[in-house]
Amino acid sequence: MPGAYMKIAAAVIAGLMACSAGWAKEPAVLEQGRALLAGASYYDAVIALEPLLLQKDKSKAQQEAYIIADKACRKLVLEEHLLMREYETLYPLGSGTGPGDMKWEKILALNRLGAGITYDGMAGDYDYSYDLLRTLVKKYPDSKYAPAARFYVIRPGINDLAEVERELRELAAYVKKYPGLKEADLARLKTARINDNLWETLGQNGWPPFSSGDTDKDRERGAQSREKALKQYEKLLKGSKLDAATVKGIGERYKELKAFKISGRYYIISD
Repeated sequence: MPGAYMKIAAAVIAGLMACSAGWAKEPAVLEQGRALLAGASYYDAVIALEPLLLQKDKSKAQQEAYIIADKACRKLVLEEHLLMREYETLYPLGSGTGPGDMKWEKILALNRLGAGITYDGMAGDYDYSYDLLRTLVKKYPDSKYAPAARFYVIRPGINDLAEVERELRELAAYVKKYPGLKEADLARLKTARINDNLWETLGQNGWPPFSSGDTDKDRERGAQSREKALKQYEKLLKGSKLDAATVKGIGERYKELKAFKISGRYYIISD
């Protein structure tokens, strides 16, 4: 029996030593990820965070790793479209030399780390749906990063009135719960843009996926949506945490909507 206890104790000590070694590496891994992100080496930043992104044990360092990797993926896919540009440079359209959009080694590597990047055939570009933030919120619901992250994981309502109304409810609930966050202003802006689109689709042409089948009822709903959009735009113009360029765009759209001009930009429609 004493021998058995000794073996168990040795195993526990070995496990603790392994954990300690891992914890000791966390600051270095985070620092490397931060530096690569700051230097615009977005792909390398995510890859550098692999030890933290894949570790099973929870830690504050892992929470920050999700945030850094999310910022990098936004740059790579949503903001600067760097992955698609690189892929098309390496494998020109029609050349027949590429491995396939989703079989490219960079996409495979990022998705192995939880990025969840997909390919949108209609847009001809990669898409990122904030899977890293979804993991963060699920794994660390009480994290200091969770309140902001919850905005980005609200699923968009597309091509279906019931889904659009579901998104509007979730956006309203988010604003009510986190009224002072910058993301609350983003939620208000998204709400305004959705209602702006509803005015156009219901009040102007009664696009089938959003139509009730009653033209008068659709126009009434469209008019109500226009008033809601104007009210949200006005609120944001009076004061928000949004950047100057965004606020300028809101002001321009507010004037257009006041003049009953359609925007031509769609947030609830995908062909």
